[in-house]
Amino acid sequence: MKRFTIAHISDIHLPLESIQFPKLSLMNKRFLSFLSWKKRRFSLQKKILDIVIQDITKASPNLLLISGDLTNLALPEEFKQAAEWLHSLPFQNINLIPGNHDTLIKTQWHNSHAFWTPWSQAYSFDDYPIITHYGSVAIVGINSAIPTIPFFANGQIGKNQLERIKYALQKLKQEKLFKIIVLHHPPMSGIVSERKALTDRVKLQKILYKEGADIILFGHVHKTITKKFMDTNIPMLGIASASSNSSRPNYQAAWRKIVIEKQEDHYHVYSTVRSLNKNGDFSQTHSFYINHYFQ
Repeated sequence: MKRFTIAHISDIHLPLESIQFPKLSLMNKRFLSFLSWKKRRFSLQKKILDIVIQDITKASPNLLLISGDLTNLALPEEFKQAAEWLHSLPFQNINLIPGNHDTLIKTQWHNSHAFWTPWSQAYSFDDYPIITHYGSVAIVGINSAIPTIPFFANGQIGKNQLERIKYALQKLKQEKLFKIIVLHHPPMSGIVSERKALTDRVKLQKILYKEGADIILFGHVHKTITKKFMDTNIPMLGIASASSNSSRPNYQAAWRKIVIEKQEDHYHVYSTVRSLNKNGDFSQTHSFYINHYFQ
């Protein structure tokens, strides 16, 4: 596949008011998150997500990437709702990883993340990272989502997953594949507060710095961010919530389009962001263009 187009969205938070669930489900950390949802429920709207999906559909991407937070409270009913929504999408390939809201409390696999296996390719919490191949492009899906105490939204990758990430990147580099890292939490300091940060980010940074990656995609921040990973030329790209009703620049609902074209000895990579403005129209911003040569 010489030309490969990816659409990246995140933090969609499908509407909680459209499902019914036992009130006893809120007798834990979910209660505080439920109160938070009630305060911000108008700032994330399904009708906006629908408009974003329509715009993505027009672009006919080869792959839709979702970097977590499809749910609000990690209720079984929300996982089922998300699975139904995913089934309804018109895209041939969909790949997702969980976010902190999808792992708000400790859940049983069979009535939570198991509903998403067709799109995550994970059959247990221990399966990550998930490596998915699309021709010369490899998606490295990392699970940084863990249950945390109230008022915290930290992420953690864990020792075993970090080891598997290292060996996977070594193998992919030998195969000269274009490596895209996808995780929910940003892998650098200074982007979110410590109570929301990735706790073992330094360990991941060392692996990525040594073994290399070609693009890093993340969510969690509800903000469109384009910067370089540490002192490298690796694009590190965050995207605003695809359901956002915000009119603030970089917080407006958005999706990122990444086009990868394989040449004989390098890749052309072109990225744009399409944001939904207050008038209901999309504005397009050029993000970056690089020639990436095989190492």
